[in-house]
Amino acid sequence: MSDRGISPVVGVALMVVVVVLLGVVVGALAFGFDDRLGEPAPQVALEVTTYSADGAGNSDRPYLEIHHRAGEVADGTAVFIRDESGNEIAWSTVWTAGPTVGPGSYAHIDGCNSDGALDVISAAGQTYSIVFRDDGRTLVVYDVEVPTPPSNVGC
Repeated sequence: MSDRGISPVVGVALMVVVVVLLGVVVGALAFGFDDRLGEPAPQVALEVTTYSADGAGNSDRPYLEIHHRAGEVADGTAVFIRDESGNEIAWSTVWTAGPTVGPGSYAHIDGCNSDGALDVISAAGQTYSIVFRDDGRTLVVYDVEVPTPPSNVGC
């Protein structure tokens, strides 16, 4: 027997596979597959700069402040603050925050008044998350944990 006929057959088969793969890639790009890829979440540096367990200066209600320290500016209606119970408010609705999440902006969180949809700060270890929502995607960009027990609870 002769093995000489196998090499051209293998070469043709590999060429067909390469052509089919190239056709699939070109077809996917031509039909807009790349348009379905979402924009990444904004790259931001957030930080809790203030936590007041006794609520001094806030009608004795414990609070924390989350400050935007660096990074991109994001639309405040696409960034949400979520508590452990799943309650959410848009960054832009918190009275201190403003319409954008950008340098100098911060959210004052106590679970009362403008952020009354959130659980009040009631225990050490309680968490709040900053989430970015766009085109049906929800991405957590920062988690905040209450560091010490508050001395007062409620609004």
